[in-house]
Amino acid sequence: MADPNPSSAPQPAQQPGQPAARWPWILGGLLGGFFLLAFGLGLGWYLFYRPVVNVAVQLPAPPAPPPPAGPDAAQVKALEDQIEKQKVANKQIEDQIAVLKDRLRADVCTAKDPQGKTPPASTPMPPGERKT
Repeated sequence: MADPNPSSAPQPAQQPGQPAARWPWILGGLLGGFFLLAFGLGLGWYLFYRPVVNVAVQLPAPPAPPPPAGPDAAQVKALEDQIEKQKVANKQIEDQIAVLKDRLRADVCTAKDPQGKTPPASTPMPPGERKT
């Protein structure tokens, strides 16, 4: 039989004349918008602001390493020997340059005097070894 108390009967979800409840849609939109905004700001900070700040505000350079205790006696001796050898080689090269400069200052052949003023200082070839 029908229940005399109509309030205890199950109510339909929505009566045809009542508007639908909008508060879940509003709350979901606000929460979704907040999360999208937070995600966008976090991504922008991570991709753009963080690298700029890391480049602009850098830590100071680390201190230089301490210098070595001192030169090794064997290395110093080897370097001094190498310097002396280089000085000897430089002296030989300077002597060669001086000889060549003297040759340039000497009389050279010209159009008027093709043999030069003095004959060239050369060793004559032995008569039997002439090339033809």
